[in-house]
Amino acid sequence: MSYLCPVCEAPFGGGEPLADHLAVTAILHGGDHEAWLDETVADWDGLSSAELGERVVDHAETTDDHEHIGEHSHSEPEQASGLPNGIDSGASTRNAGDSTLDADAQAIIEEARELTREMQGDDEQQES
Repeated sequence: MSYLCPVCEAPFGGGEPLADHLAVTAILHGGDHEAWLDETVADWDGLSSAELGERVVDHAETTDDHEHIGEHSHSEPEQASGLPNGIDSGASTRNAGDSTLDADAQAIIEEARELTREMQGDDEQQES
């Protein structure tokens, strides 16, 4: 099922992608997304994507649309990279190390990488 972000109405193809959008936007930009999470899910910053997703979908409108980032086709499945549609893993890596980013932005990206590594490690341990 697809959901609209309760703050900006962007469409997302599931509870976890919606939760990731809300949390990342809140962390990187604060503002309305952070205020909404603080008011709606007070402990949002301590929840996993799955847990946050379960909590935020109750407050989101459903939609027939889903995340459409970049050019893509529904007829030919692409190899899963773990990144949203249209995001090139090489481009993400290059941009993450871009010297045009200030120190705060680079620190946020490194923290996100570390959290991703921890989450992937937790998933691998649960599968064992």
